[in-house]
Amino acid sequence: MKGVIILTSTGLSAQKVRQAAKKFFDKLPHKSVAIVTTAAEGKENNKYSKLAEYQFKELDFNVVDFIDLENNPKVDFSKYNVIYVCGGNTFKLLKYAREANFKDTIVNLLNRGGIYIGVSAGAIILSPTIQIAASIDPDPNEVGLTNLEGFGLIDFEVLPHYNPSLDEELANYQKITTNEIFKITDSQAIIITEEDWNFIE
Repeated sequence: MKGVIILTSTGLSAQKVRQAAKKFFDKLPHKSVAIVTTAAEGKENNKYSKLAEYQFKELDFNVVDFIDLENNPKVDFSKYNVIYVCGGNTFKLLKYAREANFKDTIVNLLNRGGIYIGVSAGAIILSPTIQIAASIDPDPNEVGLTNLEGFGLIDFEVLPHYNPSLDEELANYQKITTNEIFKITDSQAIIITEEDWNFIE
């Protein structure tokens, strides 16, 4: 993996996360981002999708496109060197990401030195399982997904939007998972590169 994985709760909204991401953005040969809106309520009209668009333009990205895997599963991501996956419903995201062979898209992106930014649900789908989204402050499984296997591109689970009120649910969930769980608050991120692993807080 030559690329970078950034796992967040709120994307580029936390100042330290944005500063850390910018160091990677500045090394890109050109700045082009696909903002995947599949999980977000209202898709590209969601206020957080719009915020992401504004933030990337502010960081001098000259190509900023919204993409919805539900309505456009055959999209070609090869022109983008950043893929930013919005938060929202984890079950819905995984269902349509699977149907679009999105795991292969992410692997290809990383192999060519690109950057994957997963926001909340967008971070969870990289784990071995998305069971955490069914167990802690659960998302509604509105698409009836029964296979909760994630993409397995990371070997741990992520609990985004962590705050101490979730501790009881987290303790119960830890009894049924064999995976390590990393908690990230709304201002934190995990950054994974080929050489390194950093916790931004």
